[in-house]
Amino acid sequence: MKDSISVAIPVFNRADWITKTLDQIFSQSIPVDEVVLCDDGSTDNLEQAIKHYKNRIKVIRIENSGPGIARKTAIESSHGDWIALCDSDDFWYPNHIENFSNALVKFPETNFYFSNFVTSDHPDKTKFELAPDGWMKRLTGEPCSETSRYHQCTPPFLKSLLEFQACFPSCTVFSRNLYQASGGITDRVSRWASEDLHLTARMAAVSNAVIGTEQTVLINKHEGNFSAEYIRNLEGELLVLRDLVEHRLVPDSLANILEEQLNYYPVRLFRSYYWASENKKAIEIAKDIPAYNLIIRDRIRLLIALIRGELEP
Repeated sequence: MKDSISVAIPVFNRADWITKTLDQIFSQSIPVDEVVLCDDGSTDNLEQAIKHYKNRIKVIRIENSGPGIARKTAIESSHGDWIALCDSDDFWYPNHIENFSNALVKFPETNFYFSNFVTSDHPDKTKFELAPDGWMKRLTGEPCSETSRYHQCTPPFLKSLLEFQACFPSCTVFSRNLYQASGGITDRVSRWASEDLHLTARMAAVSNAVIGTEQTVLINKHEGNFSAEYIRNLEGELLVLRDLVEHRLVPDSLANILEEQLNYYPVRLFRSYYWASENKKAIEIAKDIPAYNLIIRDRIRLLIALIRGELEP
C-alpha cells in the first residue's frame, strides 16, 4: 500500500511491557512508517526500557492526564494517512499490518479496520468465537467464513458494537480523515473506564468498516479482581453512552440505538452490583430503572439487596 501508517501508543508505568510491545511492532511483515509514544507522566524506568528504540520512535512526555489524552496526543502528533492503535502492554502478531493491508486491497473504500484477537486469560478462544449466536451475521450480513479472512461490516455497525464489544484499541486501524471527521478524542472522558468506547462508537456510527477474522493481536489481561474490573468497565460504558446522547455525538438517525442501550445498561449494572454484594449501589441504580425493565428475578434481587442493605453497618 502507498499510504503511510503511524502507530500511536499511550503509556503509563509499563516499563516491564513496552519493550516487547515495540519488538512486535518492529517485527511486522509489512513495516509501519512511524511510531509515536506518549508517556503519560510515568514514574517507573520507562526511559531506560525504550532506550534501545530511541532512534526509531518519537516520544512525547506529558503530565499525567489519563489514557485518553495520552492516546490523543500520540495520534495528533503523528503524520501517517492511517493510524494503528496499540496499547503499551499488548502484542501484535507479525502479520497484523499485512492483514490490514490485504483488507484494504479487497475493500478499498474502507476507512476503519479491526482484527480478531485473543486475551491472555483465555488464549484458547478468539474474541469472535465468544460472540453471541448470530452476531457475526448481524455485523456483516453473512456468517463467518473459513474461506474469507475479511468481511465488510453492514453500516452502521454501532448496534453490533454495543451488543458485543469486540473492537479493542490495539486491534484497530483507521484513516486520519475518519478520525478528524469524527471529532477525535474528547478530553473530558480521558480518565473514564472504557474511555476508548467514546471514539470507537462515534466512528462505528459513520465509518465504512472491515473486520479481519484471523487473530493478529494478544490483549494482555493483568492479575486483579475480575468482578471489580468488569463493574468498573460497565460503569464507564454507561457514562460514555450518556455522554454521546447528551452531546448528540452520533447522527440523530442512530439515537434510538443509544437509547435502547441506555435502557439495558443500568439493568446489567444492577445485576453486577447484586452479584458482587454491592447492595447500596444496586439499590441506588435500581431507582433509575423503570419497573417494566426488571424481570421477576431482578425484583427478587432488589428485595434481597434492600434487606442486605439494612443489615450492613
